[in-house]
Amino acid sequence: MTTPQALRPWMAWALAAVIGAGTTQSLGAQNTLDARIQAVRNGTLRFTLPAAPYVCGNGSSWYRSRDGRSGSYYGMWNGSTSSKDVETICDRGPVRIVVVREEGDTRSLRHYVGGRWVPQDTVTDLGAVSAAEGGAWLLRQAERGGDKVARTAMNAALLVDSLTPGATLLRMARDSSRSQDVRNSAVFWLGEVVGDRVAATLDSIAYEPGDREVRRTAIMAMARRPKDEAIPALQKLAESLPDRELRRTAIMALAQTRDTQAIAWLERRMNGKE
Repeated sequence: MTTPQALRPWMAWALAAVIGAGTTQSLGAQNTLDARIQAVRNGTLRFTLPAAPYVCGNGSSWYRSRDGRSGSYYGMWNGSTSSKDVETICDRGPVRIVVVREEGDTRSLRHYVGGRWVPQDTVTDLGAVSAAEGGAWLLRQAERGGDKVARTAMNAALLVDSLTPGATLLRMARDSSRSQDVRNSAVFWLGEVVGDRVAATLDSIAYEPGDREVRRTAIMAMARRPKDEAIPALQKLAESLPDRELRRTAIMALAQTRDTQAIAWLERRMNGKE
């Protein structure tokens, strides 16, 4: 069948559009953050991400509000503190990620907040990356990477803007194939995640049979939650956990809150009034 001459230009345009779309999709796939990192078999890469509004840093240390909402920064510095003579400037980002690759594998990560990159000719700079793409990459490294990479990736992910790592942290906390160290880190950071379901999640981990140390970490993470969540949850754990040692952990966590309601409850328990 012969194509009418009048239709041939339109068919050529349509074919070019299809080929162009395919090329664009291929280039897009090649330009994803993961693909750009995978393209470096041996070497060091770096990129930046938007920081969450409750995070700041001075390049060598970072700081975050523990409740994720407060405008004041009352958590602990991750590194050196300012001296009594010089005020430390706390930049509101960006989050800086350094990736070390060896033989096609990500062997280590480093993360910073604020400051400026030191010029290095041997480092591949990927520039600014969106919070969604960079955050998702960090969570994949947390879930799939070796222990050292996983711990750093978890730590860094909680600094990224608009990232909700709770589901990943929960899977890691319950993954018996991971080391106790990684699972403990996941439970610890669950205690730092802001959300209405965090208390229930930590509560369920504390009751699950299995690794006592992971369950103990869940109880201590509960104690770091806002007191209106932590106090009733710890009281329940102190009363009803089947494991005597873990009940003792819940009681110690209650005492350490120094909350008047918690102390009064402990006194009533000791006097046999409850």
